[in-house]
Amino acid sequence: MVYLDNAATTPVFREVLDRLPFYYQEYFSNPSSIHREGQKARHLVEKSRFNIATVLGCSEEELFFASSGTESNNTVLFGLADTFASKKHILLSPIEHKSVLIPGKKLVSKGFVVEFLKVDEEGVVDLDHLKRSITDKTLLVAVLHGNNETGVLQDIEVIGRICRERGVFFFTDAVQSFMKEDINLDFVDFLSISGHKINAPKGIGVLYKRKGIQISPLIYGGGQEKGLRSGTENVQLIASLWDAIKVWLDNKHSFREKLLSLKNRFEDTLIHEIPEVRIVSKGTKRLPNISTVIFPKVDAQSLLIALSSEGVYVSSGSACSSGTPTPSHVLLAMGYSEREALSSLRFSFGVMNSLEDVDTAVDKLKSVYKNLSLFF
Repeated sequence: MVYLDNAATTPVFREVLDRLPFYYQEYFSNPSSIHREGQKARHLVEKSRFNIATVLGCSEEELFFASSGTESNNTVLFGLADTFASKKHILLSPIEHKSVLIPGKKLVSKGFVVEFLKVDEEGVVDLDHLKRSITDKTLLVAVLHGNNETGVLQDIEVIGRICRERGVFFFTDAVQSFMKEDINLDFVDFLSISGHKINAPKGIGVLYKRKGIQISPLIYGGGQEKGLRSGTENVQLIASLWDAIKVWLDNKHSFREKLLSLKNRFEDTLIHEIPEVRIVSKGTKRLPNISTVIFPKVDAQSLLIALSSEGVYVSSGSACSSGTPTPSHVLLAMGYSEREALSSLRFSFGVMNSLEDVDTAVDKLKSVYKNLSLFF
């Protein structure tokens, strides 16, 4: 098996898995309970919160645990809209994850005006258009840090500075970039991360909210997470998230170098073997582990299925509903045609991959692409 879909989810580190039974056995109590066992669990939660805050360069009071990046993203948009209902203008990049785009669409039905920022052909936000688009009614600007389909990185420090100067909240989805790129929170008001993108278990995410900003919760109930996210904290997954982050910290330079070498080897070899392919945003600063490729003579779904039958697992930017693929909204926003978008595949590398995985994937790609090209 060659698994190259790490932007979708990553395998859990062995050292993280090995500690999970211990956490379930020793920290099973409810961290809201005031007895000794409950306070032992509370201590583990708060210790993890403090450590993660230290990595991000913020106060532990600014971090809130959630179930996922999606929940955090929804909390920001709906929470702000509910709290600052007098400002009805929101600016989103058109290349956001759907957990931002769909809440934005929902807010339109509640009377908000949602406007999309321009991006260039490489997928980089047009800063001049951003400056022109902010008005005295603008509540929020949302621009993700590293794109989940193309890997393109945005300059969140510059974008955040523009927003701060204009008195507008700035939110960035850092689910793909956390631990792979440096993140400066100086001009960021909200940020989301997700554990399963960095070899932690699924079901744990973090929301950063700058101190002093009040927003309405998405989930009501017991008042956990300082009232922003009710529901008993998942002590075990919170601790496991910190365990995974520790592994990344201990191997920070080597992990980044490995991911970049895998991506470069893949792209260079693929272009040599199939010269007609097109690497999306190849000349732009991207995450070290994501490569989206357009295969001009085939459709992505057929290629994906053929690769899967050969034991190579990747993903398509297209969404499929009732058997009918729809082109990637990210590539369409960048100016690609529907045909090109429907011919794209995303290859995303993880720290558990090897150069042999890359070579195997390219060999399989060359073979199945040649065979499929005969039918198109």
